[in-house]
Amino acid sequence: MISELFECINDLTKKIDHIENDIQNASTIVIKEYRNTSEKMIDNQSYFLSGIQYGIPGKSYLLTSKGIEVLGEETIEIGVFINDVINYANNPTRKIEVLKDLATHLQKFLESKNNTSP
Repeated sequence: MISELFECINDLTKKIDHIENDIQNASTIVIKEYRNTSEKMIDNQSYFLSGIQYGIPGKSYLLTSKGIEVLGEETIEIGVFINDVINYANNPTRKIEVLKDLATHLQKFLESKNNTSP
C-alpha cells in the first residue's frame, strides 16, 4: 500500500516537472514574440499590459520600443520582466494563466496595429 502511494507521488512529481518545463518553453516563445513586437514599434507607441503583476500591485506596465516601461522607473528588459512575472505567479496554474494573459495582450496589440495600418 505505502509503496503504491510513493509511486503515485513520484508520478505526480514527474507530471509537475513536465508541466514546469512546458511553461518554461512557452515563456521563451512569449519573450521572443514580445521582443519582436517591441522592436517593430515606433518610439511614441505603447501598449498597456493591464492585469499583469510583477510584484507590488498598482503599477502600470507599458510595452514600448524600449522594452517594458513603468512610469517613474527604469525600463525593464522584456525577458527579465516576463520571467519575473511568471515567477511571481508561483504555481503552475497561475503561471499558465499569466502566459495566456500575456499572449492575449500581444494578440490585441497586433490586431489594433493591423487595424490602424494603411
